[in-house]
Amino acid sequence: MIKQRIEKIRQKLKEQKEASAFIMVAAQNRRYMTNIPTSSGYLIITPENGYFFTDSRYIEFAKKSLGEHYSVELYPKNQDSKKHYGDLLKLENIKNILYEENYIYLKTKKTLDELFCGFALLESGGILEKMREIKDASEIENIKKAQNITDSAFSHILNQISSNMNNITETDIAAELEYFMKKNGSGTLAFEIIAVSGKKSSYPHGQPENVKLSKGFLTMDFGAVYGGYCSDMTRTICLGKPTAKMLEVYNTVKTAQSAALSAIKAGAEGASVDRAARGIINDAGYKNNFGHGLGHSVGLEIHESPNFPKYDDEKKPGENEKEKMILSKNTVMTVEPGIYLENEFGVRIEDLVVVTKEGCLNLTKSGKELIEI
Repeated sequence: MIKQRIEKIRQKLKEQKEASAFIMVAAQNRRYMTNIPTSSGYLIITPENGYFFTDSRYIEFAKKSLGEHYSVELYPKNQDSKKHYGDLLKLENIKNILYEENYIYLKTKKTLDELFCGFALLESGGILEKMREIKDASEIENIKKAQNITDSAFSHILNQISSNMNNITETDIAAELEYFMKKNGSGTLAFEIIAVSGKKSSYPHGQPENVKLSKGFLTMDFGAVYGGYCSDMTRTICLGKPTAKMLEVYNTVKTAQSAALSAIKAGAEGASVDRAARGIINDAGYKNNFGHGLGHSVGLEIHESPNFPKYDDEKKPGENEKEKMILSKNTVMTVEPGIYLENEFGVRIEDLVVVTKEGCLNLTKSGKELIEI
């Protein structure tokens, strides 16, 4: 797996006009190219060689794990750094160094400019991001396991809510979900948990508070992490009996999501998938109540490329083409339409799917019929 990824990078380097290397400093990209988690280190890949530099905390582990693929070294001492890196790169007559323009801070860029004085530092054009869009079998398996933990956590929290309805708070729910997921194999959280009830359910990314649950809708958005890979799921349940309007909104969102899921397959345009869901919501009279995108890719990060572009039926013919995105096989996407009515309530339903040639594989097993507690 690592070998194939290195070869893909080298192929991209060989396509450059001048001899080029690629330096990677972002933790997610280091993990993608090494399959080990490190909080310190960077990679340099050239057309012929690969180097992994880190500090003393990781050096022994890295040598054992990566020795087959990289020359693993301690960071050179400050006074020797420029010469050390320069000598390595001059062996292959390197002229340019590509870097991760979408990840590094300005301070890091200035450091790289100093370390690699004499070389031209060029933006990579998202080489790694494009590679990471398509998941291999091991990545999909990790995401599937993360989602399994998330589904189990949902079942668990439903029992907790029904048993402690009069006392449980939004922060209790967030804390219990975190505890359960970590206890059941999640390395960390994919993102900060959302648990908002009553009128606050109209906040798409509302923060849980230390307040007892309000009657009405309760929206929970959460995800586990397994092997470094994230999951993402949202379910909206009802505390008490829903009104006719609440049922109408909930069923509209559920129907919209179903339409989007049916439209997904490799080769489909992302905007057409969005249109399948957004059209149902618009036709139901809620055009101005679904502001966010339909979904995004998930992997080592909770938000990865690509995203479903929004389809706008008011644009002139061809204008939607500017944001054209074609779904690829083995891309992992969230599908999360929602309707949010200010000062009333909100509903979001989110599943996590793998794009296939024929359609999609839904990794989310939790049901979507409205649960009343």
